[in-house]
Amino acid sequence: MDSQNFQNNSYEQPNSQGPQKTDALAIVSLVLGIASILLGCCVTYLGIALGIGGIVCSVMSKKKQKSGLATAGMVCSIIGIVFALIWIIGSVAILGWLAASGIDVSSYM
Repeated sequence: MDSQNFQNNSYEQPNSQGPQKTDALAIVSLVLGIASILLGCCVTYLGIALGIGGIVCSVMSKKKQKSGLATAGMVCSIIGIVFALIWIIGSVAILGWLAASGIDVSSYM
């Protein structure tokens, strides 16, 4: 082997566009998705509405540019909607079971 210095000839091509800016809709979708998860157990209808808003913002953001934040917002929004729906179905099932047992559930509604 020669005693020459071997240099790495690979180089990074300069980014002609500059750094990509984070899309505001992606951030909004993530915030709405997290709020949907948090409010899914307390105010279920608000959790569903926030989840739908998060999905809409995520889809609009993904049309502009692919973003990990938009994907995370969509995932959080879907989880929040599913969580709220499970909470509603579970509450109705428990109230139905209590009513079938002869317990007056009119005070719970």
